[in-house]
Amino acid sequence: MLQLNLLFVLLIWYVGGIRSISSFIFTNNYNTKISSYSSSCYSRPSTIIPLLSNQFGHDRLVLSKSLCAIKQQDDVDTSLDKSISITSISDIVDNDTLYSTKKEVIEEESSSSSSSIPQEFLPILFLCFLVTFLSALDRVALSIAILPMSTEFGYTETIKGQISSAVSYGYGLAILPIGLAVSVVSPRTLMAVGVSIWSVATLCTPLMAELSSSGIEKILLPLLLIRGLMGGAEAVVLPTMQRILSQWVPVEKKATALAITISGFQLGTVGAYLISPIVLDFMSGLDGGVGNIPGWRGMFYIYGLAGLLWLLPWWLVAKDKESSINIEEEDCEETLVNTLMEDDASLVLNECIVDDIPTTPQTKVQEIQALLQSAPWKEFAKSPATYGMMLAHAAKNFELYNLLAWTPTFFTQQYGLNVKESAIFSVLPSLCGMVGGLTAGTVGDYVLTKSIGDEKMDSEEAIRKRTQVRKLFQSIALLGPATSLYLLSSLPDAATAQLLLGGAVGLQAFDAAGFGAATQEKSGERWAGLLYSLTSLPGVLVGSVSVSITGKLLDAMETNQAGWTAVYQLNAAVCVAGALCFLLLYDSKKEFE
Repeated sequence: MLQLNLLFVLLIWYVGGIRSISSFIFTNNYNTKISSYSSSCYSRPSTIIPLLSNQFGHDRLVLSKSLCAIKQQDDVDTSLDKSISITSISDIVDNDTLYSTKKEVIEEESSSSSSSIPQEFLPILFLCFLVTFLSALDRVALSIAILPMSTEFGYTETIKGQISSAVSYGYGLAILPIGLAVSVVSPRTLMAVGVSIWSVATLCTPLMAELSSSGIEKILLPLLLIRGLMGGAEAVVLPTMQRILSQWVPVEKKATALAITISGFQLGTVGAYLISPIVLDFMSGLDGGVGNIPGWRGMFYIYGLAGLLWLLPWWLVAKDKESSINIEEEDCEETLVNTLMEDDASLVLNECIVDDIPTTPQTKVQEIQALLQSAPWKEFAKSPATYGMMLAHAAKNFELYNLLAWTPTFFTQQYGLNVKESAIFSVLPSLCGMVGGLTAGTVGDYVLTKSIGDEKMDSEEAIRKRTQVRKLFQSIALLGPATSLYLLSSLPDAATAQLLLGGAVGLQAFDAAGFGAATQEKSGERWAGLLYSLTSLPGVLVGSVSVSITGKLLDAMETNQAGWTAVYQLNAAVCVAGALCFLLLYDSKKEFE
């Protein structure tokens, strides 16, 4: 009971933190950050706040605030100063009056034009939050359902690893092409198609499992394909949300809107662990399965149906952009962007609307091709920092994908817990990821501000200090989990194991101030999204492979105890290797303009 009360308090604290997060970003750090920015006018990540992940804190939200408005106001002030020609004392009065009047008009227009999220968008915002919740719910549910499935069908650990990794393979293969597609087709339509596919795939999972019931690898193919299809369809969520928010939400409100939508990932993860055991008990004997087996079939039916029901309000309410407003940005530069979350390897075209000239899909494709052709690919390949970020990200995913897929199985096999108990024990690590994420962002921002002080961002001293901060936090993010997992390999009691897993997940969140902030420092706005995609996509695939490796390793060992010891020692070693690569290869000097 004490443990459940603690989980409830942590969850309430976290939800309360979400409500206040935007005020923290836009007020608490405002004055201390202005001196740290260069004079160029674009959004930079000042506060790195990892939020709300769907893989034990795996997906991370990088919240940034824009100083473009301030820069543009300064430019206006300067231009007004230059345009005033003073020839007499009376001119001073007249020009001062003119100056004040123009400033008041500009300030009024600036504050009223894009100071709030349109009321028409609020239902769409809620539906975006809901779809991230459903995405995490459907993905995490398999780690719980695999327990009764393996009991019924006699899956080996290797087969369980293959089934669990199929979703990640599908996601990793689909995220890049879907990101490019959302630049050409309607994001509203693409989101609807993606949710339809993954909901149908969820509904069909029990049927495919039945076809694969013999456990032979060739016959296992239908289940692997349907889970891979589901993962690929879920890749629509982040790129389409990025596109829709860019069309609806003012720059100064994007962090708030994105925080709201992405919060569904983490709440969906917690919800999967808390709700799924109840659904399994309720559907036992009612879903066509064996009476004494938890109702995993019914769980997939309910979750798949929930996705299809979501489609109705989405199709009725959602719009690609507000019809009454045509957003036009001054000094806009077209580039490829993403949400800068750690699993978002998509590349979405950031368009510049000029003189209300419509663009066709063909011109958008040409623009994307031109951007990719002009990218500094040789510089990326020659940069040691690129490989440092890539290898650190891959090491982190190797660990986290394993924890997501195998933690309920670990508690069941090692401590004899039933499905409900193992799911409840898996909640605490996810909550630790929330707490660690919020703490890491705040602490990282504070340390970076204090260490750099009034130094210019491009000075050698600022680069050296910034590099030290990034290496410090990335070391915590990988060496901390490595220590926790190595201690876990001794297989202590269940309560201690739960705390060690919580420590591993909470400490890895500190990478938000490590490689999570690195791509924006290594490149300007034009190439930050591309560099992020380049360094994160291999990590997604490595994480997928790691889940399969764990299954094979467990089967290769004589006992479950020996298998779990080897698994956690291997994960600890990978984390240490990733930390060393980042320490040796990374520096924060900007290379790609």
